[in-house]
Amino acid sequence: MSTQATLFTPTELLQLKNIVQKAGKIGLSYFGKNIKNWQKADDTPITEADLAVNDFLETELKSFRPEYGWLSEETTDNEVRLAKQYLWVVDPIDGTKAFINAKPEWVVSVAIVRDSRPILGLIYDPIAEILYFAEQNQGAFANGVKIEPSQKTNVYNCNILAYEFHFERMTKRSDYIWPEMNYDIVNSMAMRVVLVASGKFDAMVSFTNKGEWDMAAADIIIHEAGGLITDGFGNLLTYNKPIPKLPHMVAAGVKLHKSIITHTINFDFPSENIFK
Repeated sequence: MSTQATLFTPTELLQLKNIVQKAGKIGLSYFGKNIKNWQKADDTPITEADLAVNDFLETELKSFRPEYGWLSEETTDNEVRLAKQYLWVVDPIDGTKAFINAKPEWVVSVAIVRDSRPILGLIYDPIAEILYFAEQNQGAFANGVKIEPSQKTNVYNCNILAYEFHFERMTKRSDYIWPEMNYDIVNSMAMRVVLVASGKFDAMVSFTNKGEWDMAAADIIIHEAGGLITDGFGNLLTYNKPIPKLPHMVAAGVKLHKSIITHTINFDFPSENIFK
């Protein structure tokens, strides 16, 4: 672990962690109740809880570092952020579908991006009361305990967070037949990645586009844990783009990631509509 200076003082870091945990508790106060929810223009769900958590985070984080840009799934985007070196990237409730259905598969996700890459990330699971945290060159932690991905190297029989039918459809588009894997899924993308970062699962693969807010905090956490997340061709994900979308992605420990990328790198990735 590097002794490089951190972005914030210990007191400021504690304050930031408290903000994210308080946001999670706001979300938890709505969880499992008959709350208002509707579809946004892009046909994704939103609830009154998403907005309440977003309002709290936007107020607190902009007060904490007002000079930073702002990108959140639940705030109308504007081009001002593109000129900022530092950017808050926020998903107030990642896993809204699960939240609506009272499934414990949602988290609060907050990241700081500098020059297109995340340098700090916090993901809070308020139901399990686990705070995942990472800062560039400082390691990754769950409630203060260092985490690392599994050491599995072979795709065969790996425990993977992914939709099995996605692989079946991709197999039809290529000459490669995937080996047997143990599939599971959770709704929250950020949760999938931190479960891999902490060794609970071996890998995560997604063939569909996601928002930058889904992945920014998870990205720095898995990298600091000693794993990797890239697109399906092995390229690092980049952030604070004019259109804040990310492509297909693979997350795993370094050796297993390499094994998976060996096969996905040659895929003709389609538009996401074949996976609906």
